[in-house]
Amino acid sequence: MLNGGQKKFAAISTAFILAVLLACTSLALGGCGNSTEQGGTDGAAEEARVRNLEFLAGRDAPVYSYEVIEVYDHDSGNFTQGLVLDGDVLFEGTGLNGRSKLLKTDFQTGAVLGAVPLAPEYFGEGVTVLGDEVFQLTYTTNLGFVYDSGSLQQIRTFSYPTQGWGLTHDSGSLIMSDGSDTLHFMDPASAAETGRIRVFDNLGPVLNLNELEYIDGKIYANVWKTDLIAIISPTSGEVAGWIDLAGLNPDPVDLTGENVLNSIAYDEETGHLLVTGKCWTHMYEIDLVPST
Repeated sequence: MLNGGQKKFAAISTAFILAVLLACTSLALGGCGNSTEQGGTDGAAEEARVRNLEFLAGRDAPVYSYEVIEVYDHDSGNFTQGLVLDGDVLFEGTGLNGRSKLLKTDFQTGAVLGAVPLAPEYFGEGVTVLGDEVFQLTYTTNLGFVYDSGSLQQIRTFSYPTQGWGLTHDSGSLIMSDGSDTLHFMDPASAAETGRIRVFDNLGPVLNLNELEYIDGKIYANVWKTDLIAIISPTSGEVAGWIDLAGLNPDPVDLTGENVLNSIAYDEETGHLLVTGKCWTHMYEIDLVPST
C-alpha cells in the first residue's frame, strides 16, 4: 500500500513509473498498466489541461487550483475506488473483480494494519468511516459491507437499488453516488433512503459523480473521466466551486482510460486534501489555491 515513511518532494521519474505499471496485469475493466507507449508526457498533460478548460468553459462557480504539499508512494496495483483518513489511519477501497479489497494502513508510517479481500463476484467501490464502522460499496451487485473499524471484521451487509460508486457521510446520513447527477442520502443503520439531491450548475445537470468526501458542510465529488472535483451544496445540489487538478496525474501517457483520478480524503488536522487515482504510483497531499 502506502510507504508513508518515504515521503518526498521530487519530480517523478517517468521511467520508474512505466516499470511499475508494466508489472501490473491488464484486465478487461481498466486494470493497471494498460499501455506500453513511452514519451509524450508533456503533451498528454497539456491535453488534460485543455479538456478541463473546455469542461469549465461557461461555468459560473469559482475554480480552485492546487499546491502540492507532499508526495507519498502509492501501490500501483490498487484500482482505487475510495479513500478516507480517520485520524492517523487511512482506509482505501479498491475495485476490479478478483482484486477488490479494503485496506487499512498507518498514514504516518505506511504500515499495513489490515486487509479484507472481497469475493471475486464483487467489484469494490467507495468507502467511508462513520463512528467505529467502515462502510464499503460494490459496483453492480447492489450490496454493501460494514466492518468494525478496529478489527475489520464484517458486521453486516446492506443493500441499495442503484449502482454503487462513491460514499461519504455528514455524521447523520450516508451519502452515495451512483454515476449519475443524483446523490442519495441513506440511514446508516437500515440503508433506507432518506432523501436525494440532483447536482447542477448554471449549464445544467452535472453527471458522472463518483468518489465523495464531506468537508466543512460541502460534498466534494470526483467527476469521472476528468481531473475535476465539484464542490456541492448538500441542501440544494448546486455546485459552489470546482477544483482543477490537471497536471497532477504522475504519468498521463500510461495512466489513461479507466486509470483516472479517483479519490478524495481530508486531513482535519492540516486542512489539506489527499488525492490519488486508479493504479497511480503516488498519492498527493494538496492545498487549494483560490482563483485570481
